[in-house]
Amino acid sequence: MRSLLTPRRLIVVATAAELLVFLSFERETLLVSSAAVLGLLLRCRFPVLGLLLTLPSIAIGQVWLAPMLAMFDVAVTASRRRVVTACGTGLFLAAGCPWPLDSVTELTWQEHLLTVESSLMLSIGPIALGLLARTRAELKERLSELMRSQALGRRLEAERAVVRERSRLARDMHDTVSHHVGIIAVQAGALSATTTDEGVREDAEVIRRHSVSALEELRNVVGVLRGSDAAAASAAGRTQLADLAFLSRESRLDVTLDLDPALAAGSGGQWAPEAESTAFRTVQEALSNVRKHAPGAPAAVSVHMSDDRRALVVEVRNGSAAEPYEGPDLPVGGHGLTGLRERAALIGGTLEARPLEDGGFLVRAVLPAGVE
Repeated sequence: MRSLLTPRRLIVVATAAELLVFLSFERETLLVSSAAVLGLLLRCRFPVLGLLLTLPSIAIGQVWLAPMLAMFDVAVTASRRRVVTACGTGLFLAAGCPWPLDSVTELTWQEHLLTVESSLMLSIGPIALGLLARTRAELKERLSELMRSQALGRRLEAERAVVRERSRLARDMHDTVSHHVGIIAVQAGALSATTTDEGVREDAEVIRRHSVSALEELRNVVGVLRGSDAAAASAAGRTQLADLAFLSRESRLDVTLDLDPALAAGSGGQWAPEAESTAFRTVQEALSNVRKHAPGAPAAVSVHMSDDRRALVVEVRNGSAAEPYEGPDLPVGGHGLTGLRERAALIGGTLEARPLEDGGFLVRAVLPAGVE
């Protein structure tokens, strides 16, 4: 519950008290009251000046609240303790100064002692409250800084944990995948060199070429995961749509490629490399799925710009399987299409993958081309 005696309401009360004094129409009272009202108005921007303007009102014993509020502001805002001490001393002297001055000799020592005590309370009280409020504000600010520092520390520790995990994944990927793919490349090369069958030699050469390409891409990806190879980071995954013709031939599938001539000629800086790479990976993964799930089925690949020339539209459509798959079981985890959706979402695109009524399958991606 909020207190009824807020600083602003206290100012209103003090100002009203000063204005009520005007009703006496005494010259001295009118002057000190006017100065006190002006001091209350200036106390927020000029606390020391505001205190000096309110001191006469307490000296003649008319209003005590106005200089106390001004002293509170000085204690809160003053950066030097000397200023607070000097202002507190001035308030103490003004509060202890009897009015009129010739009445000093008429006071008893008990009255003098009571005057000193009341002056001390009137001067020390606002100073103590102001310093307390100032300390509280400083502690609050330091606590906020500490919380921000802790949040930064947690974020940095999380980033370091991610870097360590990426390095571990890079080591495992390199040690495991490169070992098996390297053996495939070596064996395919040996088979290509020793066989006399032209068809087998051609197949072995395709296997060797794909193995070498896989090792190159693996090296780039490992460099990205380690974060130590800037060149690999920029090259990893940077494929071009002009390579789709080669990809279609090497897939050993019945693929019909419909590629926009402007796209086949090279990017030329007209669209983002991320969009081009995502489009290539979409076609690559879709053809891999055709090979695994619909062997012998014809596939149609279409890559064009949208009507407004601001997006790449990639479609891979295949029919139903023409023949049962008789090779070894291939690992199927469902991560390919999930990865394609994530790739498209990262650059602000969409990907649709659904079966067709004729038993085939459709993969369609719409990717922002980055054209201004």
